[in-house]
Amino acid sequence: MKKELRDLAKQRRAQNSLLEIEKILKQEGINPTFQQIKQFQQWQIIQDWKRFEQERMDAYIIEQNYLNGLSLTFPNGKKGEPYNKTIALDMSRYQDAWIENLEPTGLAANIDFEKGEITLLGTPTEARDFEFSLCIKLYGWQPGDKLLVRNFRIAVNPDPRDLWVSKPVPANIEFPKDDTDCRYVTVPTFEGVPQKDIVAASKRGRSHAQEAKPRDDDFAVSFDSTSGWYILAVADGAGSAKYSREGSRIACQTIERYIKKKLVEDGEAFEELIKIYESDKSQESLKPVVAKIHEVLFKGATEAHKAIAERVEQCQTVVIKDFSTTLLVAICRKFDFGWFVASFGVGDGAIGLYNKETHEVKLLNEPDGGEYAGQTRFVTMESIFKDRTRIKMTIVPDFTALMLMTDGVSDPMFETDANLARVEKWDELWQNLSKEVEFTDDNVQSQYQLLDWLDFWSPGNHDDRTIAILY
Repeated sequence: MKKELRDLAKQRRAQNSLLEIEKILKQEGINPTFQQIKQFQQWQIIQDWKRFEQERMDAYIIEQNYLNGLSLTFPNGKKGEPYNKTIALDMSRYQDAWIENLEPTGLAANIDFEKGEITLLGTPTEARDFEFSLCIKLYGWQPGDKLLVRNFRIAVNPDPRDLWVSKPVPANIEFPKDDTDCRYVTVPTFEGVPQKDIVAASKRGRSHAQEAKPRDDDFAVSFDSTSGWYILAVADGAGSAKYSREGSRIACQTIERYIKKKLVEDGEAFEELIKIYESDKSQESLKPVVAKIHEVLFKGATEAHKAIAERVEQCQTVVIKDFSTTLLVAICRKFDFGWFVASFGVGDGAIGLYNKETHEVKLLNEPDGGEYAGQTRFVTMESIFKDRTRIKMTIVPDFTALMLMTDGVSDPMFETDANLARVEKWDELWQNLSKEVEFTDDNVQSQYQLLDWLDFWSPGNHDDRTIAILY
């Protein structure tokens, strides 16, 4: 009954509408038939609807053109690095908005209507170009209406590390050398006194791995239980020298053997001279100490030079320059009054005696360049033995670490030779190291931790890396 009443009311309204049209037309002298009036009403409705649709379309086009004209861009990202970028957009006329096809980027979208902000955040896992779309519903949007769409494109750049490849060194090369080496020297006590331990590691650089070239760096570290002396040596074979990998190996092993033998033979006399110097610190007592350092370190470097020269004689069609290598070496011993440290250095790299507690560092070498920018000097050069100022010594109550490193470590960590004298840079280095290496007593695993640490990323610094630490 209610439905019948509603239908009847609807019919009456339609009838009244037709009668109203008829009345208006007759006032204008037009006498249409009822069928004409009905057809007119239908035509009018259709025309109004068309105008209505056109106006809505025009409004949509205006909004779409406005959206297209806005300067909205998301910056490019990098694979594996956190991405968090926001663009501003007035969304007061919008009913809803979302982003489509964003999933492949590895990012998520956060749209804040009140602030008028669209944020993309996350960590891209793939390096390539991505396209996605911002979709918007205008206020008053109805099913079937068009959406406003703004397309975006971002490029996720590759992680530079992914661009490096590690190619194996040909098996048949002369003087083969492992890509990595590491060592730990545990020293519990000496003559009943607690001592420090040594950890060292060396790793083939990315630039060498990219070209299937062997590691040119080398090192030698030891503690002599008969004399109580520590010996640490690192060497960086010249990248331009054909057999520098063998030169660095010979240099480290030769000088380590020579020093060890010399300190066993003359160690007691040397130690007495050091004790005398410590007691009065006069120039007269210093001279014999310096003379003995020359006998041990400077003479050790000349022995390394001779050993390389002998190897050259055993080979054909090579010269000593083909075995060019730097050489940094330090000896250290604990006394009742503190630690005695002496060093010899030729070439770049760094020797630093670092004390975290007192916030001090003593630089025990002076990196030297060659005749041209970018060059350095090598232990294979006879001219370096004319410079007898390459040795240094110091006595300290204690220290955190004695560190010797090739330029593959010192260059990215210090950037300039001037920075080597800044204790703040050594603080940063020690903090950096300590995040990955546990410098605890008798920690044999630290050699592998240090080897892993050498894989740190530093743009533009991809040389072999070697570091030896007494701590």
